[in-house]
Amino acid sequence: MARILYWNIQQFGINKINQLGKRPRGGNVRPVTPQATWRSEVIRTTLTQNTPDIFVVVETSTGGGAPGTLVSAGGASGAQFLLGQMRTWLGNHWMLVPSLRLGIGGVQEGISVFYNSNVLNFTGPWGWQGNANPANSVASIGAANLANYTGAWANCLPVGNTPAGGNTINPNIPYRSLAGQWQFRGPVVAPALVGAPIVFPNNFNRTPFLTTFWDAANARTIKLMSFHASPKKGQAANGTNALANVLEMTNDLANDEVGVIVGDFNVDIFNARFRAIAYDRLLGNLPAGAAYTRAINPTANQWPDKGYVCTMIRSHKKAKPWDTNGYPGYEYVIQDHYSSVDNVLTRYGANAGGPAANITVVNRVTGAPYNRDANPPVNAPQGHFAYDTAMAQFPVGHANAGLPSALPLPPNGPHGVGGYNPGAIGALTRFKGWANYRRIRSTSDHMALIIEV
Repeated sequence: MARILYWNIQQFGINKINQLGKRPRGGNVRPVTPQATWRSEVIRTTLTQNTPDIFVVVETSTGGGAPGTLVSAGGASGAQFLLGQMRTWLGNHWMLVPSLRLGIGGVQEGISVFYNSNVLNFTGPWGWQGNANPANSVASIGAANLANYTGAWANCLPVGNTPAGGNTINPNIPYRSLAGQWQFRGPVVAPALVGAPIVFPNNFNRTPFLTTFWDAANARTIKLMSFHASPKKGQAANGTNALANVLEMTNDLANDEVGVIVGDFNVDIFNARFRAIAYDRLLGNLPAGAAYTRAINPTANQWPDKGYVCTMIRSHKKAKPWDTNGYPGYEYVIQDHYSSVDNVLTRYGANAGGPAANITVVNRVTGAPYNRDANPPVNAPQGHFAYDTAMAQFPVGHANAGLPSALPLPPNGPHGVGGYNPGAIGALTRFKGWANYRRIRSTSDHMALIIEV
């Protein structure tokens, strides 16, 4: 199986992980700020505790430009810098699919897809035509007219060509002339020669980003579609619904292909109305549905059950460590209509393996899996992969050694729902400090998801 880590890293760019501070008096070099170092460490430990085969970063900054062209400015330098860090942390076999602009105007963003080239071969599905041109299909560009990336993007993909044999997507094409797909068309309706572009749900909204990988060990193609929907509820639901119109992920999913859709869908899993609009066609609950399987599903619409599937966390100014809502959510997860908006959906061709397994909310506040309550709610999903908290921990020798000091689990270790009693002296200040919650929330307002497909 291939392991995929998806994460909406809020406003991801170079300043997130390599922000330069003020030049010290008498000095010539601006040091990296402590905040950027702390955020980088949260990302590093998330990647190294359970190393994925693919790492998707949603909400990459873009700089201005046309859809389908390369991101620039802080988003480009941030993605490239993170690739360099990942090669230091994980090895030089890590690569980055060049990030493209998605959507237009003030809603435009990019998506950065990193992958382990020792395990997977990037195959596009689109090609790069160079200069300021947007990525396009290899058929439209012509294989002979494909261009290699230049500048800092040139070393993001490996040298060499895609494999032939079982791989049917762009065999024998240089990796460094391939790109992800940013535009999708519906069925051809005569007299038109091509289908109309699909919108998500308007022509200015961000489109999904499709990247394909040949998984030689399992003789299959992974079609990975990453998406960041509009933050407006109606647009988010309708935009997610439109994913079911993408033929590459539905009608054209072959027997040796697995379709994986990851993203921030901005549809709270507990909002029955918008949940139905967003997901029913993808789940096959309507005629001509796509029959995907959703990994994160609503629990009982109450606390503490809801905390087991929440994926968004409050600002450090509003978050609290009180045990009011119980483990694992306490009062730091968002409790309005955006508490659980990130998800993964999978669909397998007849020869593509499956089903997906081990979905886990990567909670760096309490840690994962959610197994510290001796009497958890019935059917609450605890997750599979183990992650330490990114907050300061009780030292060895302490009764709660290894547990986050800002969220103790009394009386001695993991025997209860824990958390502080409301108003406990000093608890809130300690919880919000940079050594604890603030470094996590400064990295992102979302928690990551990890799954094996």
